[in-house]
This record gives sequence, C-alpha cells and structure tokens, in this order.
Amino acid sequence: MMPRSALRDTAVGHGLQALIEELGALGIDAEKLRRAAGLRSLGGTLTQAQRLAVLTAAHELTQDPLLALRAGKRQRVHHFGVYGFALATSPTFGDAFAFGHQHVEFAGAVLRITLRREGDRVVMQSWNPRSLRGLLPFVAEFWRASMVTLKGEILQDHFPSTLMRFPYPRPAHWRAYAELFQCPLEFESETMEWHFDAAVFSRPCPNASSLTANICRDFCEGLIVGADGESLLLRELRSHFLGNSGRRCTADEAAAALGLSRRTLFRRLAQDGTTFQDLLDQTRASLACEYLENTHLSVSEIAERCGFGDEANFRRAFTRWRRITPSAWRRSRRNDEHASAGRLSSTAPMAAS
Repeated sequence: MMPRSALRDTAVGHGLQALIEELGALGIDAEKLRRAAGLRSLGGTLTQAQRLAVLTAAHELTQDPLLALRAGKRQRVHHFGVYGFALATSPTFGDAFAFGHQHVEFAGAVLRITLRREGDRVVMQSWNPRSLRGLLPFVAEFWRASMVTLKGEILQDHFPSTLMRFPYPRPAHWRAYAELFQCPLEFESETMEWHFDAAVFSRPCPNASSLTANICRDFCEGLIVGADGESLLLRELRSHFLGNSGRRCTADEAAAALGLSRRTLFRRLAQDGTTFQDLLDQTRASLACEYLENTHLSVSEIAERCGFGDEANFRRAFTRWRRITPSAWRRSRRNDEHASAGRLSSTAPMAAS
C-alpha cells in the first residue's frame, strides 16, 4: 500500500464531469467554465484550490438554485474513471467504502472528512465547513448529491442514509433535498454530518470482480504515484480510457471529459511525445494482457471488455501491438509460469539440504 503522503494535495477530479454536463444542458460550455475558473485546463489533477475555483465559477455562472443537486444526480461510476470502477467491482460495499475513503481525493472532496461508528450507524463528518463561506450550500449539495448517487450506483439500490446535518439555514428548495436524500434533514446544525446504517457494509456489490477491482486499484495507485516523467494529462487520459474500456473511446469524447478542445488535446499530447491513438493502444494492450494472463475469459469476451465490437478486429490489433496473437500470448505466459514452477520444484531438495 502506498503512503498517504504520496497523495500530496492533489486529486483526479472526475466527479466534475457531471457538473460540466449539467452546465452544458443549460447552454454553458466547458470552455466558458474553464475561463471563469481561471484555469488552464479542467482535466488532469486539480488541487483543492482549483476544484474550489471550478465550483465557484459554476455557482456564479447561473442563478439556478437546483444546479448542484441536479449535477450530483448525474453522477455515474464512469464519471470517476478507474477509481469508480475500483469501487463498483469491490467484493462488498464495505470494501468499496474503505478504498473510497482512503482515496477520497479522487472523488473531488474539498473538506477533510472523518468517520466514526456509533452503534449500528456510521457518521461521516466534514470539518471546517464554514471556511467555504457563501459557497458552502452549493458545495454541500453537489458533494452529498454526488456521493449518494454514486453509492446507489455501486449498490444498484437506494443508499440507507438515516440523517443529514447541514450548518446553514434551510434553503427554499429544501424539498429537493428530501426527495433525493430520503432521510431526516437538520439545518442550522453545529456540525456537517451524514449518518447511515452500518449494515450496508456487509452487502455484496452486484458488479463484484476481484480481478477488475485489483487492476483498477493498481491503476489508481499508478495514477497517484505516476510514472517517471509522465505528465498529469497522460495519467488523466489513461484513467479515462480505463473507465470507459468497455466501449469505443473517441478523441472528441475524451477531450470533452478533460475540459479541452480536440485541437488542444492533440497539441498537448504532441508536446508529451505521443498521440491519442498510441496512448489508447498502449492502455488497451496492457488491459488485454492482464485479462489474458489472469483470467479464463475467452478472447471474444476480452475483446468486448477492451472496447472492440468485433473479435477479429481485436485479434488484428493485439497482433499489431504484441507481434503475436492473443491466444499465443496467453499460452506463452502460462508456459513461462509452468517452467518457473518446475525450476522452483527442482531446486527445493537442494534448498532443504
């Protein structure tokens, strides 16, 4: 497990994509949001201050009081990229929650969050919320709506919240809170808390897959630690590819997800010495090799999980990437494992003597 210090003060802000989409539905594009936030890009790894700049800009660009709640309701697992898939494929919700809280920066948190157990309930507390001043209601609405929606997506069921406390006056649209959160609400509270039933921790995740969860968690750690010399853009783009690995990824879609124009994305990739297609191929090849080596999935199933609608196209692509067919690559890896096991077995008597 990587040290917490490796996270520094940054996080991959995938959850902001839902906010960008909701603003887009109101006629406010990502470029306008970026300029209003004073950022070079909405993609990549954003500091806490940069995430707050984006939230402040979104709040100021529209007077719609329901913007934050509606944006939060848009959240889907894929909005959080590989982090989201690591959560959704965990064995139990407790496993998902533990990993999610350990790396809560990936979810775009802007306040320190702690947990405590009180009998049969869990209490999440956000600290120093009043430091957000007038932005507090907007941030609270977006964060709580995002997280209750994401947790419901992971469970594929209603998340069992039992109480929410907010340290500000009851807003005029409080009924929208009640409809979304479906639990008692307390306003003008001394603390900002979210209570829920601890029994949810033992529930299995409907999309559990230990292989996928491990791959995604390893990728999250790779994104945090980073390869030597690899830019934040490349790490963010790899995350987008993995988060959407089961379908075709286009440059236009990826650019929009990162808050960039297609032209800017291509220019910055060129500065990093690569192209969109090369990076996509590298990511798909790595994922395909993981599946071939560590699962019994058929080549057809792996093709689908890597975003290929046709097995023949996947075979041709893999052969181009690795200069060997998928089936031959799988056999070679398993032959290597058997040979290694044989060598260990043959040296065991010597080691014991």
